[in-house]
Amino acid sequence: MGKYKVQVKVELIACDDSAKEHDLQKEEAGSFTMTISKNDAVSIDNCERAVLMTAYPTIRDAISKHLSDISKKKPLKKPDGKE
Repeated sequence: MGKYKVQVKVELIACDDSAKEHDLQKEEAGSFTMTISKNDAVSIDNCERAVLMTAYPTIRDAISKHLSDISKKKPLKKPDGKE
């Protein structure tokens, strides 16, 4: 089997989002977003906490999809252990 590349992109973007602060939302493209306050945005600890809280479900979704895709590619083993 070939190699796999893991790609992570984190962006902190100024916005006028009306979403409730710290409310995790799944986007159409599969990523997750969280809106934080201006005060949180200038605190390294609060930014880090928000990034980690947003990253965890993103990571879980990506791994789940990856493993599901791989399992669909593998031939099923016969009961006697032969493929």
